[in-house]
Amino acid sequence: MGWIKEIEELHAFFEALFLGSETSMDRAEVAFAPGFTFAGPDGTEHDRPGVIEMLHEGRAHTNDLRITTSDHHLVVETDGVLVCTYVEHHHLSTRQTHRLTTAVFVPERSAPNGLQWLRVQETWLPASAPDPAEQTGADGRPPG
Repeated sequence: MGWIKEIEELHAFFEALFLGSETSMDRAEVAFAPGFTFAGPDGTEHDRPGVIEMLHEGRAHTNDLRITTSDHHLVVETDGVLVCTYVEHHHLSTRQTHRLTTAVFVPERSAPNGLQWLRVQETWLPASAPDPAEQTGADGRPPG
């Protein structure tokens, strides 16, 4: 399924970016639709330029991170939109966090896997929510 491949590939890009083995932002630039919005697990909202900036700021900020996804479920698919859920896992040597994510995709032939991300909503899963002082944003860094 192309949408699962897209989720896995983009998260592999995020991991490589945060570890510093990827420096180009091209993958993110083409993946996010012009109207892309992101609601982080802490409830903060970001538009496309804000997310791109957070990714820039998060580049090479850690040497200890693995990002995986699981439990991929298709909610609805039409000719113009695909909505799905999955769990995103951040593995660090000192802790692990897990987020339930809802993603909305729109078809775009020129995008990787034929889809662009239109909306992402993340929610901390209760057993893994970090202490509020340790919460991280989309860039994997603490807020502020």
